[in-house]
Amino acid sequence: MIRLIAADMDGTLLNSRQELPKELFPLIDSLAARGVYFAAASGRQYYNLRHIFEPVKDKMFFVAENGGVVFHQGKNIYVSAIDPVFLPEVVDCVRGLGAAPFLCGLQASYSESEEAVLTDNAKMYYYNYQVLDNVLKAQDTICKIAVFDYTDAEKNVFHQLRDRFGDVLEVSLSGQHWVDLSMPGTNKGTAIKRIQEQFGIGFDETMLFGDYLNDYEMMKVGHYSYAMANAHPELKAICNYETLSNDDNGVIEAIRQVCPEAFDTIE
Repeated sequence: MIRLIAADMDGTLLNSRQELPKELFPLIDSLAARGVYFAAASGRQYYNLRHIFEPVKDKMFFVAENGGVVFHQGKNIYVSAIDPVFLPEVVDCVRGLGAAPFLCGLQASYSESEEAVLTDNAKMYYYNYQVLDNVLKAQDTICKIAVFDYTDAEKNVFHQLRDRFGDVLEVSLSGQHWVDLSMPGTNKGTAIKRIQEQFGIGFDETMLFGDYLNDYEMMKVGHYSYAMANAHPELKAICNYETLSNDDNGVIEAIRQVCPEAFDTIE
């Protein structure tokens, strides 16, 4: 029996028009009534996710900041805070690479520029968002450093950041323009394991969906690991299953196959 379903957002639950499946909120209600937990597992900020899922926010988990924080029913049940000693060196390095640093905290996310391209991207992922003259002035518990590359993060900054900081920080590619840095062991997989441990959920009771390399560790903590048809090849290689693309409702269709009873009351 499935007891936990966790899905990434961008490229997974959200289609290319940034829309959620129309069946999703009724499905979360139906799953909750059957004792099945649903989790949104994303690089996005908790407040952004909570706003998106407002109608069902008290019936699910939010694994935000790529596993840096977990919230359940409005309470923070897990946080992996970055040691402040690392912040100045990483921020200086990011500036030197011509990229833009974002510090992601429990209260808000912080950047140093009001450039339209940065603001537009930030508003996609961060609901509570502030612009400071220096992000290092943020008075907050920082759980992730997000790096925005203006063209191609994998080609331009990912390998340089990993080579320089990979021994002391987790460095993950989370999108075409984004690289995330966090404390070692901080990832969606670790966060999902915390939920499994706290709520007594087993490996064979867990269903997972993702499309990019920041979902890599998450795919290892449940038997029902699904890569989207549009997923990165390296993610597909470690998943046990593949489903349709995000534009073809792949998450919903896979859940329909494994948990058909959850759809009895919504169709």
